[in-house]
Amino acid sequence: MNVPSSVKTGLTVLLGGGLLILLLLVGIIAVPGLVGGDDTYIVTSGSMSPTIESGDVIVTQDVSPDEIETGDVVTFHDGSSDDSGYVTHRVVDVVEEDGERYFELKGDANDNPDEGLVPAEYAQGELHWHIPYLGHLLLFARSSLGLFVLVIGPGLALVASGSWQLLREFGYVDDGEALLESILDPDGPTDDGGQPELEGTTNETPALEPAADETAGHAPALDDGTDSEAER
Repeated sequence: MNVPSSVKTGLTVLLGGGLLILLLLVGIIAVPGLVGGDDTYIVTSGSMSPTIESGDVIVTQDVSPDEIETGDVVTFHDGSSDDSGYVTHRVVDVVEEDGERYFELKGDANDNPDEGLVPAEYAQGELHWHIPYLGHLLLFARSSLGLFVLVIGPGLALVASGSWQLLREFGYVDDGEALLESILDPDGPTDDGGQPELEGTTNETPALEPAADETAGHAPALDDGTDSEAER
């Protein structure tokens, strides 16, 4: 079965465009400076919904604590040694105590502010940009199944495709269409209700052998002196 060239072209453009966009987004995560950012984080909770949803990727810009104001969305470290100990919430109050600056935070989806005040030195960056849903793909890629589906599987498919192409070029295997036809129709082309045509046979009615006399189709002449009428 032949696929129309227009369909092939459309699929190629669609897949190529999708891959290009995905590579661009991954590039932004790897190099946030491409969009004027400094760090990237994956959001794993819905506490900032609907502003930021779980599974989004946020890009932050470094900011001086003195420049943070009420209403800003800022990423803070929680002071633990855990690399995942970050929270991105909105600043609802700025508190000055004993010459130190503190912030009261609250998630947009939460009814109450976070417990306690956060020291200014824990500020990591102000929200600059966010990419919806991409975090789900990145988290999936970190899993064993994701590693196989997104990395190992496509790599094996690429190697298999290249090997098949080489075998075709050197004539070790038939091309795809011939192979498909042989699978769908292993007995070859058929005539008369699908029965295979036998070698050396024909569908034409065989001709009769002519009689020895030139008057084929008539009774042979008698040579005993009698006429050709039937005996009485």
